Amino acid sequence: MDNSPWGYYASYMIGAEWIDDKKALVVTTKRGMEKIDFLTMFMTCFTSDLSVEAFSEIYNIDSETPSIYAPSLKGVLSPLIVLHFLGVVSRIRSLKKGYVHYSENLKKVKGHIKVMKNERKNIAVKRFDRVFCNYDEYTTDIPENRLIKKALLFSKQILRPIIENHQSGTKAKIMLSRALAMFENVSEDVLIRDVRQIKGHKLFSEYNEAVRLAKLILQRYDYSISKTSLEEENVSPFTLDMSLLYEHYVYGLLHEAYGDRISYQYKGETGKPDFLYCSSGFRAILDTKYIPKYEAAALDKNVIRQLSGYSRDIPILKKLGYTKINEESPVPNVPCIIIYPKEGNDVKNPFKSKKLKDLCKTPIRYLARFYKICIPLPTMGV
Repeated sequence: MDNSPWGYYASYMIGAEWIDDKKALVVTTKRGMEKIDFLTMFMTCFTSDLSVEAFSEIYNIDSETPSIYAPSLKGVLSPLIVLHFLGVVSRIRSLKKGYVHYSENLKKVKGHIKVMKNERKNIAVKRFDRVFCNYDEYTTDIPENRLIKKALLFSKQILRPIIENHQSGTKAKIMLSRALAMFENVSEDVLIRDVRQIKGHKLFSEYNEAVRLAKLILQRYDYSISKTSLEEENVSPFTLDMSLLYEHYVYGLLHEAYGDRISYQYKGETGKPDFLYCSSGFRAILDTKYIPKYEAAALDKNVIRQLSGYSRDIPILKKLGYTKINEESPVPNVPCIIIYPKEGNDVKNPFKSKKLKDLCKTPIRYLARFYKICIPLPTMGV
């Protein structure tokens, strides 16, 4: 209205949201990106060194509002939550312990004898070989661990068809087996009414996130493990930032290939380039753009300006190793690399065992040291 843009804009998001009480908006992947293998992308994200909180920025779920009929998004949300959960649990190095209160009928005294209850249960019936006791035990079998264990068993059911049929099923199975082995001595008994009261701890970020996701998994299937095998065409309202997911996916590949030669989101004066690459023989600025048209189309001018600004940003240049540079110094000729997607059949890491310099084979016309690199999105049915 009045020449002002209005309406609903999906941008780089997919998902489902309510517009009002009766109408919902469902957005699927970009045209030409319909066969994206989300499972492989999610699993690749966790090969990087990003914090456990970083991945939760990629998507948002509103579990408090009614679900939306969205068959086109079936098979996206559940693997997303479960693999996020497994990725977080895999970063827990040792289980938390705490004091748990027990009341049991034992063969020998432990803690304090519960006199009245012992008289009713044992003395009155002449069961003199037992004594009813109250005691506290320092153990890993605490409510937080029980909740996580329960959610791991749900995850096992949810991932069963993926483990059996998907090309990355073996990797998912290994992650799940390791997680269950860690929680082997933890009970799965957790009462529904107690779930909301279970909280993480400020000093244990992995536990905070694992507890949050465990609750989400149990609530999503209404605490019934039998419901995990149902094919759902209704989804909780959610949004998934495909641009950020692609960025994390590429970072997983880069980190696996180049390790600490890659810096992620280093803050300069002009912004935060997605990646900086610094080795003894090559330095570069890299930015991911979830824009498939870059396969054949020219770069947008604002993208060129953005990376050009990074290449003159003194804090960024110093991070790249130009330690003596200042405002009056000659500007180093730093390569700027745009990484863009397309659907592809190669699920292997294209950076692995290759020098980044050797991958800069597509220069951009009329721009000095600007390059494009296509990193395909893994697809289903490969």
